[in-house]
Amino acid sequence: MEVLGPVTMTFEERNRTFYYSLPEHMEPCLPVVFCFHGAGSSARHHMKVTAFHKLSEDHQVITVFPDAVHFDPSDRMTKQWNEGREKNTAFQRKVNDVGFVLELIEWFKQRYPVDESRIYATGFSNGSAFSLRLGLECQDVFAGVGGVSGPLVKDLAEKFQWSKPMPMLFIMGTGDKLVPYDGYYDSTYMIDQLLSAEKTVEFFVASWGDSGNNHYERVMEDEEFSIIKNSYPQEEEKVVFYSIEGGGHTWPGGPLSQASSLTGKVAGQLDATKILFDHLTKIQR
Repeated sequence: MEVLGPVTMTFEERNRTFYYSLPEHMEPCLPVVFCFHGAGSSARHHMKVTAFHKLSEDHQVITVFPDAVHFDPSDRMTKQWNEGREKNTAFQRKVNDVGFVLELIEWFKQRYPVDESRIYATGFSNGSAFSLRLGLECQDVFAGVGGVSGPLVKDLAEKFQWSKPMPMLFIMGTGDKLVPYDGYYDSTYMIDQLLSAEKTVEFFVASWGDSGNNHYERVMEDEEFSIIKNSYPQEEEKVVFYSIEGGGHTWPGGPLSQASSLTGKVAGQLDATKILFDHLTKIQR
């Protein structure tokens, strides 16, 4: 496995950076997994937390870790993906992050043997909400999308109509103190204008024309966490939702150092990286 970067490219008069990983001995056709960091974070930190890049060699995949635009170095929260929220600095500054990602795909297609039927988007928090936006607006590009702790923006859902089914996997903890799991906001939450976890999943389920045929399974339970898996449609598992009772605003299976009084607990019993990767990469557009 080889990790390259930071690579800088100019897109719409801004310098944009990204990292990526490649298998040392590449097969003729490689899937691509985009991995988007959360608000106030970075591509390098997201690599450390998720370890998606370590899958490149064994699974013959390209993983890409882009950086969002950072407007105010004194305020880390001004570094966010434009996921469609009006309160987001990137939205207010009209940052074309969707266009940037599409340009990145072209960059990789010019240099490596990309399997265009197997391009995926994943992310954490703000990066998750942005991945879901890509699933809506770029249905002819992405074979599937997924994320952790970042539901879909309400305004996008209200204005959007599906033209084809979109596979999706979503993971969220009920103990999230930054983004409300149930979609009900008060002054204690940092982020608003998002759907609840369940409404987000239901929105993607609707792309398959079936909202009632699901499989419910309690996959793990101990003193700290109870993990429930819901799959839609029941037989095919095109849309999957892992609800972590007691889980915080953290990446399940990632470093325990993520845990704090602000972010909540880390569910080490669930490997979000493996679950997202296994679910998405078996799907072809």
